[in-house]
Amino acid sequence: MPATDLYRILGVSHRATDADLKSAYRRLARTYHPDVSPSPDANARFLKISEAYRILSDPGRRAMYDRGEPVTRQTTFYASRAAEVVAYQRKLDRVVDEMLAHERRETAARGHAVTIVVSLFISAFFVTLAKPMIIEELNVAGRVAIISLSLCGCWYLVKNLAVVLARYTYNVPDQLISVFREEAPRDKIMSRKAALVFLVSGYIVSLGLGYIVSRLAAGPDLAPGTLLGVFIYPPIAVLIMGNFRRIGGFLDRF
Repeated sequence: MPATDLYRILGVSHRATDADLKSAYRRLARTYHPDVSPSPDANARFLKISEAYRILSDPGRRAMYDRGEPVTRQTTFYASRAAEVVAYQRKLDRVVDEMLAHERRETAARGHAVTIVVSLFISAFFVTLAKPMIIEELNVAGRVAIISLSLCGCWYLVKNLAVVLARYTYNVPDQLISVFREEAPRDKIMSRKAALVFLVSGYIVSLGLGYIVSRLAAGPDLAPGTLLGVFIYPPIAVLIMGNFRRIGGFLDRF
């Protein structure tokens, strides 16, 4: 075996499959790629990782490496060899760029999902805590405007929750529950039913906590306007926070 252990560089065993190698390469690229790592030796470290993956991902080169044979063909014309290395490096760069772009999209999607859910829970808490009287103090035109804004918020909330549920949850067929649990998708966090229970329970708990804190602080009793506000104000808060985050993400591109 050569002095440099390529398997050790990738952090895999000598029996690693192609999928194991690809997964290890992606995992290390997230840490050591020069575009994401502040370390001064990130470029050198990533070149070693890329070279290890280049050799081990090729069945012929891997077999030669495992037998202790040199993996560089000495008879290859230098210019052709250099072109081959450049082409392969470009291929690796494309893989890493696509992976990093995918990671950025996933991070943005998770952040947006958290913003939607947290905004819903916090706004529900503050409605029963502060008991705002906004709608009672408005004239007819103002009430129509705020109800219209709330309906837009409801549409925005339902649309985004549907996206979140589709992205991070899976359906469990009732007749195949015991079988399906063993084969739950790895990229899904929980079942659709569990997610819906979490959302409804979290909303109710947020309302209850706000009411309890309000009573402990000797706040006013619940008024009809407050009960109506439980359904009107949280969707507006979600709409505002979601669009603030979208605007922030848009500005970050510049």
